[in-house]
Amino acid sequence: MPTILVASKTTIPKISKQVIHRQRLTAIFQQAHAKLIVVQAPAGYGKTTLVSSWFYQLDSAVAWYTVDQTDNDPMRYWKLLMHAISHALPTESVARITAILHAQPQLPLAYLVDTFLHELAQSTKEIHIMIDDYHHIHNEAIHQMMTRLIDFLPEHCFIYIASRSTVSLPIIKWRLNHCLVEISVEQLLFTYKEIKEFYNRLNKQIDTEELQKVFDRTEGWAIGLQLTNLARFSKADDEPLKGSNSYVAQYLVKEIFTKLDPSLQTFLLYTSLLEQLTPATCNLLTARHDAQQVLVELEKQGLFISRIEAQQQVYKYHNLFRQTLRQELKKQFSHQDILALYEKAAVSLYNNGHFLSAIELALSGEIFTYAEQWIYEHIVTFLSCGHATTYINWIDTLWTNGCEVHPELIVMYAYTLAVLHNLDEAYQIIMELEQKNEANQWMEKAEYASAVDDFLGVKAYIVVMRNGNLAQGAEYIRQRLERKPVGSKWDAIFIQYNQKEHMLFRTNIGSKGKLLSDEQAMSFFAKFRTGEFRDLSMTGYSYGMRAEKLYEWHRFDELSIELEEALRAGHQFQDAGLLVPMYMLKSKIAVLDSQYIVAQAVLDHAMEIVGERYWIDMIRVMKALVFLRENQIVQAEQELAKIKENVAMDSPFYSLVKARILLMKEQLLEAQQLIVEVRSQAEQQGQLSTHIEAMILFAICVAKQEKTDEALWTLHQALILAEPYQYTRTFMDEPQTYALLNNIRQQSSGKEWREVSISYVEHLLECAQKHKQIPAFATLSAREQEIFSLLSEGASNKEIAEQLFLSEGTIRVYLSGIYSKLGVKNRAQAILLKLME
Repeated sequence: MPTILVASKTTIPKISKQVIHRQRLTAIFQQAHAKLIVVQAPAGYGKTTLVSSWFYQLDSAVAWYTVDQTDNDPMRYWKLLMHAISHALPTESVARITAILHAQPQLPLAYLVDTFLHELAQSTKEIHIMIDDYHHIHNEAIHQMMTRLIDFLPEHCFIYIASRSTVSLPIIKWRLNHCLVEISVEQLLFTYKEIKEFYNRLNKQIDTEELQKVFDRTEGWAIGLQLTNLARFSKADDEPLKGSNSYVAQYLVKEIFTKLDPSLQTFLLYTSLLEQLTPATCNLLTARHDAQQVLVELEKQGLFISRIEAQQQVYKYHNLFRQTLRQELKKQFSHQDILALYEKAAVSLYNNGHFLSAIELALSGEIFTYAEQWIYEHIVTFLSCGHATTYINWIDTLWTNGCEVHPELIVMYAYTLAVLHNLDEAYQIIMELEQKNEANQWMEKAEYASAVDDFLGVKAYIVVMRNGNLAQGAEYIRQRLERKPVGSKWDAIFIQYNQKEHMLFRTNIGSKGKLLSDEQAMSFFAKFRTGEFRDLSMTGYSYGMRAEKLYEWHRFDELSIELEEALRAGHQFQDAGLLVPMYMLKSKIAVLDSQYIVAQAVLDHAMEIVGERYWIDMIRVMKALVFLRENQIVQAEQELAKIKENVAMDSPFYSLVKARILLMKEQLLEAQQLIVEVRSQAEQQGQLSTHIEAMILFAICVAKQEKTDEALWTLHQALILAEPYQYTRTFMDEPQTYALLNNIRQQSSGKEWREVSISYVEHLLECAQKHKQIPAFATLSAREQEIFSLLSEGASNKEIAEQLFLSEGTIRVYLSGIYSKLGVKNRAQAILLKLME
């Protein structure tokens, strides 16, 4: 065998300097302790590059063997594998194996494998063996030899197999024995971040919009990305991404499509119209009866197809492969023939209940009459299932192609834009509908009565979400009620008004903390608590927002009723955006009564019923805050450490709880920096409640630094923001504010303090005194009160430690927590504060 041929097959492929080191994939190799790693994907997904890149990072011995169709002879296969691995074995081991390979007559293959295993076991070196393109092997004898090799492979040896199709080895057995790691197409696909890094490595400039197009077209397919890049930077084209398709098409057609049986080519061309492939639809389009077997075989051969629903046998072609097939379809068939195929496939999908796929296909085939009719019939289902962006794309497609869209679809289009936070654009659509009414009085026509009902409901929703104008929203709801609407689509759609906030205050519908008076809010909410709106999700939010306000205003007489109604609605709709804030509120109430175990139990229950990781992390933040209220710093830190999601960690709620921990640990500068960041962000976003909370914590922080004037001035600024909305508990839930407010009351005669009414400050202090948790001494735990009692009697740290059988260090920790809760710096200030009570 020519030396150059052997070398090319048993040498690790060189990797380009521009290759992306994909840490998320190499991490799988690093953490894997399995003896077999299988990388399976069709051509062009970067299997070889991935493993070779990993091998170049290793200090261990590595061996590489690239298989081709000629290697189906067992002896040839093992000779090449032996050649690849020879450098990693002692010379005498190589000699013994070579002697067996050349023995005449040939020894049994099992004996060869056993000898190979014995020599591997004798070596102490860790060795990684790659067998690339294993899909070329179809000799059962080789499969049996490989099975024996892998079954008895020594612990310090690892085998990697890369294949375009399913390998004919007992994969299931090894999977069950936990000695297998598998990397599939989904993992090999480049992420958006990796594609961005790819272009950065090439020193090529590409804007965000174009980068998204590359990501959408290639779907992360490695060779598709390379071909797209080649086309993009080798042609002067107004739309450079168009040129990439010709490169991809040439590759796919020449290397794959033309080599297939003609009947299979036809099958691929016809079915390329489908986004999802099912045996029934494929049979209908191709006039065949064996589509199921064909799809299974295509998957087995790795022909750019993947199964997306295993039990129902639903498949899809790779995006670029499908595009190439569609181009071939246009070359080989007339436009009318293709339209007939689209109609046939779309109607078949619809009749079989695949409404979403049917609409997508109808739009692709420009069968717009069908598409609009189907969208209108199933709009509630689509929007309730979260297909908001899809719906917007559908309406945009109809408009782009000059279709006259039903007003009700346009109303729902505006609503969908609002749900996706495009409130200005949504409002513009509503204004255009009103202008259209002035031109043709469409709202007066009986056929559009339902659309008008929806219009008023959606308009109310948009003005409330856009600027918190509950009064204007109430007026539109009144107009809608006067019409006595029947069967409105808008009412049938579940609306989640809160998608990420731990308090309803912080949402747009909560006016971002600008608390309306009870009279103003109830004039709006009352319309939702009676009549036909009783069971809408908005009604649940009306209870939730009022419950939060009653807590904030220190009004507990009606709070429990509002809270329970909000929780009932949250459970009814399974709306985490309502449930989580309500359970947090329930835990706050328990904390006010020093029922810390109850507060934690409430939050634990909330975690059990909420499935989304983000909401669970937000509940963990609240659990940490409850621990802090009990002066349990270590437990609070442990709770925050459980949070892994960056989204939750970026929330102001998380940041301010973390700042509280830093304050209690006397890490004042770090706490101050964190508070300032939150305060600045809240001010920019118009989040009043968070802005006030951050200013209060900032005042406490600088007070601990003995900057009394700055602390009082900052708290005064918070009071200026808070007084118009009568914020109360946000101040009083921080025990240290009591002493600062007392100081402000004593200085109230000065001109600089006149921007805040003394009556408001008196109100805050009065509320603090009424509740048993305030004054601040009641925030002390039983042990802390015992220590403080001895402290007040003049006992030293040593004497306290001796009486309570604790160390002096433990006493110092307790005193630090006591001073923090009381808002004082030392023993003398604590005793003086006690005397003032």
